[in-house]
Amino acid sequence: MVSRSGFGGADMDMPGGGKRSGRAGARGAGLALLAAGLGVLGACLAAFAAAEPPPAAPGETVLWAADRDASRVYGLDADLYLTRRLPVDWPLDVEPAGDGGLWVLRAETGSAASTQRLDRFDAAGALVTELWIERAADLDVLAGGEQALVVEVRAGALPRLVRVRTEGSLFPLIERDGLACVSGERESAVLGTRSGEVLRVHAITGGVLASANLGGHLADLAAGPAPGMVWALDDSGPGRILLLAADLTVRWSAPLPRPARHLAPVRGEERVWVANTEEPCVVRFGPGGAVELDRCGLPLPGLDRALAWRGGVLVTAVGAILRLDQGGNLRPGQGGFDFVSDLAPTAR
Repeated sequence: MVSRSGFGGADMDMPGGGKRSGRAGARGAGLALLAAGLGVLGACLAAFAAAEPPPAAPGETVLWAADRDASRVYGLDADLYLTRRLPVDWPLDVEPAGDGGLWVLRAETGSAASTQRLDRFDAAGALVTELWIERAADLDVLAGGEQALVVEVRAGALPRLVRVRTEGSLFPLIERDGLACVSGERESAVLGTRSGEVLRVHAITGGVLASANLGGHLADLAAGPAPGMVWALDDSGPGRILLLAADLTVRWSAPLPRPARHLAPVRGEERVWVANTEEPCVVRFGPGGAVELDRCGLPLPGLDRALAWRGGVLVTAVGAILRLDQGGNLRPGQGGFDFVSDLAPTAR
């Protein structure tokens, strides 16, 4: 920017012997310089625009992230960029539905003592149905999300497993003391208890198809690497991870190096990730229970939920999703959350 004072003062001679005031000459020269400067600026901006491609639009939604304290469920693409926002009060647990929608277990209020609701959203994000739940210990789905399974904990009654259809029909399947977790399959569900009992029940009748007592305290179950096989997490004492056969016998068991609460199996492989809840570490177990990776020193505390992801793993931390590759190296994750309570793929 040129200062006007550079052109003030005595009159200036003009070609042909004419004269004009210094003020008029200053104004004309200033306007010419301003126009030239704007031309240069425009050329620079055009060059920058040509050199910098516009930001790519977000991709397809492939992941749900429940943010409890923000009262939102977010859709993310394969690179963890935001694609959708669903307003849902205090979401705790999320699972995919068969039509591209989702099931959300949520609290009624922000109080830890509040009752809960099971919400069913369609693929467009519209609320289809809502059920009152006294308290839920776990949520999973049957047949790729066509129906939901809820372990309901009730005051003055035994905990029970209920099956829920999209329109809100509820079908009690089995009552059992100490029910804590469930893993759904296509025609059956596997249940774990606080006393270490594991049961396979028919998804329609609730009849017990197989049972075993593993001891300890079963905190989480997940579908195993082959049909009928089941991963189990015992969080009593130092903790164990177990791989169960279809008849619920133990194929192998391995001790946990540190406490954990949830499982993140690699689909179709004899591998499973766990996030440690007391230290910023993740562990991957491989065939036979071998520890393939033990990665500590992660940059955020409060690890809990995990999801096997593109050869590596996603882990919930305080206000963020950490992403690690197969070798345990940090990759671009996603931040800006209030409290990520759960992760789930949009389809199984």
